[in-house]
This record gives sequence, structure tokens and C-alpha cells, in this order.
Amino acid sequence: MRTLLNPQQTRLFDPFDSVLSPKSRQRLLDSWPGVFRHVLLQRMPADAFVYFDPTQGRPSKELYGMAGLIFLAEYFNWTKEQAVDAYCLHMDVHYALNLEPVAYCRFQ
Repeated sequence: MRTLLNPQQTRLFDPFDSVLSPKSRQRLLDSWPGVFRHVLLQRMPADAFVYFDPTQGRPSKELYGMAGLIFLAEYFNWTKEQAVDAYCLHMDVHYALNLEPVAYCRFQ
């Protein structure tokens, strides 16, 4: 199953409103996560991930987020384990990839 969420589409309620203070949000906006979320995420080549079978394939994560995570892992020179930890635990990565801030991570 392919999942493509348009990163330009705004939500009625931002899930980060209940988690971040105004100063924390401003720090994220002024740093790399804000630039990544509002400028680079929509330019990720999510449609290049054609290896997921639409009927028999395993459900995938949202493809813009996965393309963004691969980019961040290369940029920050993360190992696979560090990339998984960042995806699961780091609020700045959640914000940059437009993920839910309280989402948990299940890898099997």
C-alpha cells in the first residue's frame, strides 16, 4: 500500500499546538526542521518509491516522510539505528517530517 500525504495540505488543528510552547515552535521554525518541513519536504521524490505493491505489499509508512528520513540520515551521517531512533524519538525530526508528535514507533 502506498501512502502519499501532500505536505502542502494544512490541517485544521496542528497536532504540535498541544505539545510545543510558542518559543519552542519558533525555535523549530527558525532552525533546520522548519526549513525542511516548509520548503524541502514537498520536494522529496516520494513518487520514486514504486517498489511497494499496491495490493499485496506490506503497508508502508508515509512516503514523503520516508524520503525525508533517508535524506536526513545521509545529511547527518546517521547509521540505520540512529535514523530509526531519530524517527521514533526526536521531536525535531517529527516536526521536520510532518509526523504526529505523539506517534509511537513500531518496527517488527
